[in-house]
Amino acid sequence: MIKMMAAICRKPGMTHAEYLAYIQHVHGAIATQNPVTLRRYVQNHVFDSAFGTAAEASHSMVVSRDSVTELYWDSPQDMQTTNQHEHVRTKAGPDGANFSDRPVALSLIATEVEQSVAQPGNGRGAKTLHFVRAAEGLALPEFFERWAKAHALALERAPEAAAAVRRCVHSRLLPDFNPVLKYFGGLDVVYEGVASLWFDNVATVGAFRAYERVLLEINANPKTAFYRPAQSFFLYATEALIYERGSSGRPT
Repeated sequence: MIKMMAAICRKPGMTHAEYLAYIQHVHGAIATQNPVTLRRYVQNHVFDSAFGTAAEASHSMVVSRDSVTELYWDSPQDMQTTNQHEHVRTKAGPDGANFSDRPVALSLIATEVEQSVAQPGNGRGAKTLHFVRAAEGLALPEFFERWAKAHALALERAPEAAAAVRRCVHSRLLPDFNPVLKYFGGLDVVYEGVASLWFDNVATVGAFRAYERVLLEINANPKTAFYRPAQSFFLYATEALIYERGSSGRPT
């Protein structure tokens, strides 16, 4: 399984509510008229976020995010087939101009790696997406290994988070597919990973903050440092399943 992720900001002149209504009901309908080889399409509708850390004087991100798109395929070949299809090139892709501030979009091609949690469950009420930039000079295999260890330690040292997180997936960058990202346009900034953490509801998603504090403590040690907090950010969101092969997947 391979997936494309895109963190998108609404175009100027559009409210957040207008943007979410458009991408779910208008763009979602256009995209699923002909899903080609697409396996799954999820929209994450953002309701809160934070960029950088309080310890940092500034952050390189200049805009917040309104949603995160996740598109899944069974193989890289299927992804290529979809992106080259006439429907995507002439209808679904160009429709992005109606809602996306393309110059500031962020995207990556990734593979998912499931991480263990203390109290697994459905956790479909709310979600945190933590966009992580690897520590400078850290090779990807080492980054992925340190990141996974930091996750386990964060749940061990933050009981509040361990009790609230129902699932965690690390989306790991596949750097060989960077050229495909031109589909969404956007900034020339590479995020090596995105941690998705599921919670029961909006009221419990804030437990991520306890989890994040442990990550920052771990990262403060040069021997276990794995990311650049000042250039990372997280989003609180709710999921909308737009399409899944074998079912309509359309919101009711």
